[in-house]
Parts: sequence; structure tokens; C-alpha cells
Amino acid sequence: MTAKTDALIVGGGHNGLVAAFYLARAGLSVRILERRESVGGPASTIEFFPGFRGAITNSPGSFEPRIVAEMELERFGLGWVKPNPSVLHPFPDGRFFVGWRDQAKVSEMIARDFSRRDAEAYPLVFEFFNDFARRIGVSLFEPPPSLRELVSRLKTPRDEADFATIFFGSIRDFLEARIESDAIRTAIAMLASGGAVAPSTPGTPMALLQRPLSMYSSAAVGEHDPRNQPLRGSTGLPRGGMGAITGAMRRAIEALGVRVETGARVDRLLVSPDGRAEGAVLDNGAEVRASIVLSNLDPRTTLLGMVDRRHVPDETRELLGGLRRGASAFKVVLAVDAPPLFAGAPPEYAEAYSSCQIRIAPSTAYLEQCHQDFLARRLTACPRLLGLIPTFTDPSLAPPGKHLLSFNAWFFPYELDGMDWTRAKEELGRRIHAILSDYMPSLRQSVIAMRCYSPVDLETEFGLIGGNFSHLDMTPQHMFGFRPIPGMSDYRTPVRGLYLCGSGTWPGGTVTGVPGYNAAHAALRDLSR
Repeated sequence: MTAKTDALIVGGGHNGLVAAFYLARAGLSVRILERRESVGGPASTIEFFPGFRGAITNSPGSFEPRIVAEMELERFGLGWVKPNPSVLHPFPDGRFFVGWRDQAKVSEMIARDFSRRDAEAYPLVFEFFNDFARRIGVSLFEPPPSLRELVSRLKTPRDEADFATIFFGSIRDFLEARIESDAIRTAIAMLASGGAVAPSTPGTPMALLQRPLSMYSSAAVGEHDPRNQPLRGSTGLPRGGMGAITGAMRRAIEALGVRVETGARVDRLLVSPDGRAEGAVLDNGAEVRASIVLSNLDPRTTLLGMVDRRHVPDETRELLGGLRRGASAFKVVLAVDAPPLFAGAPPEYAEAYSSCQIRIAPSTAYLEQCHQDFLARRLTACPRLLGLIPTFTDPSLAPPGKHLLSFNAWFFPYELDGMDWTRAKEELGRRIHAILSDYMPSLRQSVIAMRCYSPVDLETEFGLIGGNFSHLDMTPQHMFGFRPIPGMSDYRTPVRGLYLCGSGTWPGGTVTGVPGYNAAHAALRDLSR
């Protein structure tokens, strides 16, 4: 059995759906092959327990407004809830960092509960990165500059000094020079973890460039542009969970004639004798022929696992094969029969505090210990937790009166020392339950079900090598012209007509949609020639 199409996309994750949209809008016939029974990858809807629905990915905090608008996702059923506050970071002493949408309220909260000096210094931390992004002029909607090109944009001694601070310094040193409260340092340092790193790791400030580069790349979309808020988490939460986004994407591309096939596992890619992509062969022997092929899979899976080695230069194979697994994630989901509220939350804000994105790490020392445990391949007792209780903003995601807690934890070794993940995942799930119970005491009695995904589970079910959501850590050695490897950052591969459109490409693995956008436009430019 052989089918034909103009463009074939392997993998129906959110970036693959974005790429399909722009190719189809340009008039190409497009076909998506997705091995799972639903599109969206980690952003697809999962029924964790009967009646309890959510996703592996919790929120679209970095989703590009430009792509949302151009795909007209709201026309295809996507609705938003915009919690206020958008982010909550509780501390063991009963204080809360509260990410209100009104920046004046944030300053008031910092001055009252943490430090008057930090109330003034806090916004200046983010303006430092905003200003640097404007000066280097890098657009996310273009292939990234090489290191040589990036350095050539540094025009003054100040540019060079700031570049050194961001790429060679640590977020710990950066914040200690500007912020006096360790709690506020911790709230910011939580964002500067683009991989298995500690606050003291060189290059960690670079993670705070992502939103400023987005602001530089496309105009603001109004007074309430979510990117104006310093801490990510302000985009809003989709009604129906993350699967509502990828569901709307599917409807948008099918309206353009894109054919989506689920349960279609690609075995290998077809390449002509002269090195041009010609399509794919499924595990049932069926073939799909195409003029161009885009892979939403990990670059290593694509080029080392699906392409005959004679079509991939030895140097490319060596560079890809030498990439480390990096930061493995862990997922825990809890079903509860009582509202999970934070101890010490003001009564008038109790539900609001539980309705937004939740970040848990008590101190910078805690984050350092988490990293030390990662290096020692230990099952840490200090996980960095980012989570959501989506049922506060959308009760339809659980049975009446019940709630779902969805937390992702970092960072873990893929291979534990003296322990395997089959046994370790239940132990880690209990540790995370205990940590959450310290902040939300009702969890000690209200949990009726728990489900955990180890790094091995994430690799097996979603194809995430090493359980890494981003395919590759988003640290300086894997960003800009280094992503995924030097010489292959423009979405093209050594196989002509084969493009990479997944999280392993620039600008990385948060839910932005930009890799899919850029890869599609690279393919269209090549076709126009």
C-alpha cells in the first residue's frame, strides 16, 4: 500500500501540528503520522483515573500569541481562563510569593513580606534581560545565529560584559548581587533551570532570555499581552486542559485539508540513492511518499534511528550520538476528594492561590541539593516542583466535588545508582505527596488515587529520550546555533528535503510552537527555489 502527499509530518505533537498548519495554508497537501491514538504528545488529554482528565504538560506559559492568532484557535473552540494571581510560590515559614497580574500588587507583596529593597530590585532583574534582548536583536522566528554571528552583535564593552554575565555566569551570582531575600532569589532561580543544573551552574541566566526574545520577535498583542509579566505562567489556562489546545489545533489543520492518522507508527524514513527524503515506511509495511518530510521526533531518533546510516555523515552521527540525555522529568498525579487549599492562605484568596501555577522549592540551597543528588544518581528528597490544580478553574476535569493535582518534578537521573525506576517511582511519588501535604494539609487524608510517570515511562510512552521534555537541555551549549548540533540549527538535515520541527530545535522545548513554525517556513523557502 502506497499513499502520496506533498508534505509528510512524522509525529503529531504540538510542533508538528503547527508545522502542518503553515504548510497547508501555503497550499500543500499534508499528512501527519502519529503512533499514539491521539495527537498532542505530552500535551494531549489523558484520563489518569476514571473521570479525572489532564495532561503530562501542565500549562502553555510560553505559547506564542502570534501562532494562537494565526491558527485562529479560538474559532476552533479554544477558550482561556486567566487566573489572578497566575503564579504562586509558597514557603515553609508561611509566606507566599504571589504573581499577581497587577505589578503594583507584586511590588507591594514583596515589600511587605520579603524586602523593601527587593520590591524595587525585582523588576530591574527582568529589565536587564529585556534590554539585552533588544540590543542583540535575535528573532525567535528565524534560524538562530551561530556563536560567531551572536558575538558579532556585541557592539560595546557593556554588551560584552552582559553577554559574559548571561552565558558564563550563574543565576546564583547574578541574584546575590541584586536581591537580598533568598526567597525572592529562589522564586526567580526556579525559572533559570533549562536543564539538570543548579543555581550555581554557569550559563543558567540564559534561561531568562526566552521571554524577552519573544517580545523582541513579535509585537505586543495588546495591553494584557501575557509576556509582559516577568514570571512565566501568565498566558492563561485552556478550558479543558492542555488537550484543548492540541484539539483546537487538529480542528484548525483539518479545516485546511490536513490528513491526520493516529495509531500510525513509522518504522523508517525513505531516502533516495542520491540522499533526498522520499517519505516513510510504517511498521505494517505501508508507505507514504512525499516531496518533503518533517520530523517532530527527537533529532537522535530521527537521524540515528530512522535513516540509513549511509545518508548521515559520520561527523553528524558522532555529534548526535554524543548528546547526553540531560534532565529527566518525573510526573505525579493525585486525585483528591476535598479541595486542596494552602495553609495560611488569606481566606478571601484561598481558592485563587490554588487556581494558578504552583512552584515549590524552599530555598536556593534546596535547588543546589537537588542538583547534587542528580549528579550522584540518587533519588532526591529535594525535587523542584511545578504544578497545577486545573479543576479549580475547570471543574469538568474531575467528578463533582473532587480535584486533580498535576505536578512535574525535576531533575532526576535516567539511571539510578542501586535502584531501578520500577521500584523508585512509587517511593518518589510518596515523597512528593508528603512535600505537598506540608503546604496543603488536607492531602494527608484526601488522596484517593495516585499515578506516577518515571523518566523511563515518559520515554516509552511519548518517545522522550531519557524522559527529557525538551529533547535536549536548554543550556548554552544546546541553544542558539548549537541546537541540536552545530551546523544543523536551521531545521535542515544532511538528507535533502528532511527537516526537524520538534523540541530539539531552536528555540527549545517549552510549549511555544515556534520550532514547528520555523521548520515549516524553512521547507517552504526551499520549495520556492
